[in-house]
Amino acid sequence: MLDLLEKRLSPRAPQLTGLTVGDVIAMLETFDPAAPVMVQGESGGFEEVLGFRTTGVVLNVNTAEGFGPHDLPDDGARAELVAVVVRSAER
Repeated sequence: MLDLLEKRLSPRAPQLTGLTVGDVIAMLETFDPAAPVMVQGESGGFEEVLGFRTTGVVLNVNTAEGFGPHDLPDDGARAELVAVVVRSAER
């Protein structure tokens, strides 16, 4: 019985404000399936998206300007969640 209670008391999933995979699927269904997918370049322009991959991330660890707030875990540390990452054309 105690084992069942412990499973129910697990920590809540982090509350993020960005899109989920489900959100992206729903949005993409409204566009022309032949349209290319691109992301804004670091200094302007657009880059082609080459694919997606999953990776473990830790949340809210970066505060330096120009860095996203989330990052890869340090060696030996656990990821807080698995995220889907956009792979874009490399320069």
